[in-house]
Amino acid sequence: MSSFLASLTPHLAVNANERYRQVYSRVGLTVLLSWAFSLIGRPDLIAPWVAVSLSVQLLEFVAVRPFAKGRFPTRHLEARVVFMLLAMVTMAAVHAGVVLIFWRNGQPALMALALMVLVGGALNNVGSGVDSRPLFYLGAAPYAAAMIAMPVLAWHSAQEQVAVLAVCVAFFLLALHTIWGRMHNDRRAVVAAREEADRRRIQTEEALSDRTAMAAIVSHELRTPLSAIQAGAHLIRAGATPTQTYATADLIIDAGHLMTGLLTDMLDQAKIEARAMSLEDRDFDVLGAIRDATRFWGANAKAKGLILREPPGEQPSAWVRGDPFRLRQILNNLLSNAVKFTEEGVIALALTTTPVEGDQVRVEIEVQDNGPGIATDVMNRLFTPYTQASQETARTYGGTDLGLAVSRQLARLMGGELDARPGAERGAIFRLTLTLPAGHEDTAPRRAEILETTAPDIGAMRILAADDHEVNRRTLALVLEPLGVRLTTATDGLEALKRLEAEPFDVVLMDVNMPGMDGREATRRLRAGGGPNQHIPVIGFSAGVAEDEVRACREAGMTDWLAKPLDIRALYAALDRAGTKTQA
Repeated sequence: MSSFLASLTPHLAVNANERYRQVYSRVGLTVLLSWAFSLIGRPDLIAPWVAVSLSVQLLEFVAVRPFAKGRFPTRHLEARVVFMLLAMVTMAAVHAGVVLIFWRNGQPALMALALMVLVGGALNNVGSGVDSRPLFYLGAAPYAAAMIAMPVLAWHSAQEQVAVLAVCVAFFLLALHTIWGRMHNDRRAVVAAREEADRRRIQTEEALSDRTAMAAIVSHELRTPLSAIQAGAHLIRAGATPTQTYATADLIIDAGHLMTGLLTDMLDQAKIEARAMSLEDRDFDVLGAIRDATRFWGANAKAKGLILREPPGEQPSAWVRGDPFRLRQILNNLLSNAVKFTEEGVIALALTTTPVEGDQVRVEIEVQDNGPGIATDVMNRLFTPYTQASQETARTYGGTDLGLAVSRQLARLMGGELDARPGAERGAIFRLTLTLPAGHEDTAPRRAEILETTAPDIGAMRILAADDHEVNRRTLALVLEPLGVRLTTATDGLEALKRLEAEPFDVVLMDVNMPGMDGREATRRLRAGGGPNQHIPVIGFSAGVAEDEVRACREAGMTDWLAKPLDIRALYAALDRAGTKTQA
């Protein structure tokens, strides 16, 4: 089909339906013009006129029928479109041409009739051709030609009025075109608004469907670690043997890490969708980040009998400038999936760095597992939130598939890409590609931020913990009191200030979000007052981990910050830092 005819096909249904609605008016016009023939003394023309008029109307009816009433022809489409256009033009030409007989008669009433027929036909065509300029022009052309012919035919009988008539015809045709243009633009606006409304409705329905799926998947995934935590806690309370207690504690810790990872992925996904994700910008060693990730997952791989192969030991460090935390997050997600899906064999990591123009470094990291592999047609679904590659995968391995979605979006935020492809024999290869500024090696010694195995020497500390939730207060007491800490608790910011006015403390653990007076306001008042605890360290903790939330805590006067759920090692490290500041 030619491009011209193809451009008309989207508008033919509307045009055909409009012409269907005009059938009765055209039959009435046939009767009216038959009567007009008798008025001019030409009854001999009535029968031929009725035959021709009904024939062209039947021809048009047959031509537009395949396109009307929601139908659309599938066979011989180009021929049917041409047939419809010819029938449309023929019908207009017959009716526009016959009224010129009455125009030439010279009787004012019949001349007015001829003019009204042409005007009515042209206006009707505005409605039927409102969606398409070519359809409007094709349908209006016979009526416009007849109007232009009127001054010419009137030249011999009324030469002095021809100029006025010609100007009137010109103004009418111009007005007709203007009316069509305005209706056409309004129609396009309405169609665009309807399409936009439909698009938003579909998006809303998809979003609701996604949220429903998310709620179902997250509910299912949370039940596993919650079951482990509850079962482990009951075993410990029932007086399990020391060996059982140690294994149960490991189970509870692993379950907590699983829940924390799920919540972190959900929060990151929400922040990315809200365009609120921020990235660090500092020098770090990519190879060091890879080795940290392989050390973290080494025990899990070894427990399954897998070999976790990192880049060769002689490979030099690769210092770049970017966000090492987000890079480790991507690597952890990739290695977590590799360990989960691989039952035997090797999981291999490879690092390639290439200098590029402008003091930039192209970093390419590949993680190759030895799992069951992924079909090519489902590769793209791997990076869709809450969508597993298959139902069998979801039943066998579980998970929300949020990790890969978050990882790809983090890679793109860092100016790179994360993709996947099938392995040569089996398994899958995930490739992370980043282009980052070259960094400078950090040779300054650094104090360990987290105490890995032992608690700090905080037995003599006087600590005030302000938290509105009893479970959090009991957790802090369970962790700190065995170390000899003198722990005092408060249920909100106002009670915390009263206790801080009454006695000196070494450190304050301040929940950020509390009813009544929150942690930030309490810290601001503490710093503004002149009591004995005005300058002591205040460690804020909250589930809100956005950069602006952390910055607001520090601006309120907090000296350190921890994320919920509390990591005991991170808590020890924060108290160790606070004790160092107090001694200084």
